[in-house]
Order: sequence, then structure tokens, then C-alpha cells
Amino acid sequence: MINKIILSIFFTLTFAVNIMGQSSFKEINTQSLKHYNTATWDSVIYYGKVAAKNDIDYYYLNYRLAVAYFYTADYYTSTYYFDKCINQNELALSDLFFIDLYYRALLYTKQYCLTDRLFTNTKSADSLINVKHRGSFYLSYINGNIINLIDESDLRKDEEKVYSQTDYQQTINTIGIGGYFIASRNIELDFRYSYSDIDMISAAENSLYFDIKNYKLKQHIVNLKPRIHINAKSSIDFAFGFHRVEGSPYGLHDSTLVIEEFNYKTTNLMAGFSYNYLYKNMRFGANFVYSNFLERKNLQFGASLQWFPMGNLNLYSITEISAFKSDNDMLKPVIYQKVGGKIYNKLWLEGSVIIGNVQNFTMLSSNYTFETSYKTKALFGGRLIYVLNPSINFYIGPQYILSTMEQYQDIPEEEEESSGGQNGGRNRVNNSNNNLIDYSHFNIAGGIQWKF
Repeated sequence: MINKIILSIFFTLTFAVNIMGQSSFKEINTQSLKHYNTATWDSVIYYGKVAAKNDIDYYYLNYRLAVAYFYTADYYTSTYYFDKCINQNELALSDLFFIDLYYRALLYTKQYCLTDRLFTNTKSADSLINVKHRGSFYLSYINGNIINLIDESDLRKDEEKVYSQTDYQQTINTIGIGGYFIASRNIELDFRYSYSDIDMISAAENSLYFDIKNYKLKQHIVNLKPRIHINAKSSIDFAFGFHRVEGSPYGLHDSTLVIEEFNYKTTNLMAGFSYNYLYKNMRFGANFVYSNFLERKNLQFGASLQWFPMGNLNLYSITEISAFKSDNDMLKPVIYQKVGGKIYNKLWLEGSVIIGNVQNFTMLSSNYTFETSYKTKALFGGRLIYVLNPSINFYIGPQYILSTMEQYQDIPEEEEESSGGQNGGRNRVNNSNNNLIDYSHFNIAGGIQWKF
């Protein structure tokens, strides 16, 4: 008798659950359609979340969610549901209302290559959108100075040493040009070139005398980053860099310990790649980079996250965590964080910080390489962006860099070929007792961007 009661309760509960499931589907379909027709978009999104919890997923619901997220300005999540609709029903691309909203959502989120691939001949109903967008071009300028000159006493060698050599950056003036271009329906190209005039200070001392002199370095940096789109969600970036430094450093450059000026040139290369995946309003990435900057074997790998909390470019965050190793140095972390958003009509504000030593490090997400003469502890930056019109942006902002320089001291054990980079070809075979001297830089960076 008890067994029959238990079985009866079990079958009753099973039937009730099935009825609830069927009622849930009916309720979700009815209510989402009702709120869609009355344009109460938050309610449509609510029933979409209820459907997700009940594993309910079908074309018409995704259509309603795509439209609802679009009209609540969550364009990234909107494109996610538009893409799901196309995968479930290719006839969606024949719906003029559908493709117009999808097209605009892609443009609002700067997914230009996908826009070009899907809607080559589409004319958007929004006249403010640049339908023929093919890329952008920018021109930038950076002026930087050391905040406080190093005291002469800190540049002298220790009494027990035979020589010392210290090189540090005093000023920098950089002109940069670059661009972003849609090369085809599946390929984007990001190109950067910069030229820098760098004023360096060299302090050298041997057993006979101590001397401080200024010298100049010229630096050329070329970075190219092609992006290949696998599908609407996935892409692969390849990165290539060609860097050249030349100048006439002053100091010790061989085992004779003679202090003199000498010619210096070095050419270095960089290569890397990253995989990126877009899910709703988040883009995940994983990357790897190799370079021989300063004639050292530099390896790095890391992960990144781009997050658009509001589903559009009015608020965004970029986080990148990397592990970096240069030659025989220990593996060390580099942490990058940027937050930006719209603060007023036509004005955006960005703030960023990098924690760790970025000497010879490549920031693949921004296609920028730090081939510097100094090691860093932290970099702080800000940028104010003014959108003059849909084609022209202006930007300006400060950069503050907490850095350290190495004072090389000891007796070379044997003759070696000169080492590279902006430290300038010194023979530093035995440098286990180097001193570190802290100092800081302040830069102002500004520029203009033209979208075409």
C-alpha cells in the first residue's frame, strides 16, 4: 500500500513538472511576444533570461531578444542574438528590418569587417552612420621628460669596483602615424610606425676618471597586425615588428675600460599571435609574443578580457594579464588595466595602469611595443577624447612612468660582442652586483584620428 502511494506521488510530480515545462514555454512565448509588440524591452529581456534557465531556445525568441537589446543600447549582446537568428534561420537576412538593426549594431560596436562581409550592399536607415567605413588613420605626438635629474653622487662607482656605467633617458620626442584598414571581407590590417629622438645621459667611471655626457639615439618602430576573422565570434591576430635603434653612445664598450664615444646600430624583430572570441558583451583573448629587443630572447604569453558592461562603447574595460621572461631572468607578471567611457556629449575619458616591468614587452591588444632603455615599476596614463564629428577625433593625455635604471659595475671576465638596445653595446660579462637607481618620467601625448 505504501509503495503504491509513493509511486502515485512520483507520477503526479513528474506530470506536474512536465506541465510546468510546457506552461513555461507557452508563457515565455506569449509574454515575450506581448512585450515585444508593446516595445517594453526590459520585459522581453527578462523572459529571455527565464527561457535560458529552462533551456528554451528558438528563432522567434532570439529575434525578439536581438531587437530588445538593440533598443536598450546593448549593441554587443544584440549582435550575439542577431547572429544566433542567422544560424537558426538564414531567411532572416531577407528581413529588411532585421538586417537594418543588425547592420547598425555592428557599426555601433566597430565590428566593421563583419559588417562588410555580411552587408556589402546594405544601406542603413540611419543617415548618421558612415555606411562606407573602410578604416581610420591617426597622427600622434609624444613629448616626455625626466622629472628629476639623478644626483651625481648616485652615479659614482662603488669603491671596490673597477668601473661603472650608467645610461638613462632624459627626454623623448616621438611622432607616430598609423592606420586601421579593412583589406577584405575577412581580413583587417593595423599598421603603426613611430620615430623617436631620445636624449640620453651617460655616466662612466674607470680607475682614472669620472665623466658625464649627453648623447642622442634615434629609434624607428614598425608594427603590423593582420586580423583574420574565422566567423562572427572568433578571430586570430598575427603581429610582426621591425625596430631599429642607432646613435653615438658614450662610455665603456669593451674590456679595455676606455671611456669614449662609439657608433651603435641594432635591428630587432618581434612576432606574435592571439586568438579572440566574442561572447555577448565580452571579448576573450589569449596571446603569445617572441622578440629579440636589446638582443635578448623575450618571451611572453597571457590572457585578455574586453568587457562592455552597457553593451556599447559608452563604458568599456580592457584587462590583460601576462607572464614575461627576458633571457635568463625569472618569469614575471605584467598586469594592464584600462577603463574608459563617455562623460559628456562628444567627450570620452580613459584611464590606464600597467604594473610590472615592460622593458621589451609588447602590448598586443594595442599593437605597441615598449623597447626602452629603462625598466619600469608602473605606468599610469589618461586620455581625453573629443569626437568632433563621425570622422574626426582629437585626443590628449598625460603619462607618468615609475622606472629604474641599472648601474653596471664590475670587471669583465672576457671579451664579448656588444649587447644591443638603448644601453648601447657595453661588454657586461660579470654584472651580478649592479645597482638599481629609481627615477620617473612625465609625458604628454596627443593626436588626431580620421575615420574614412
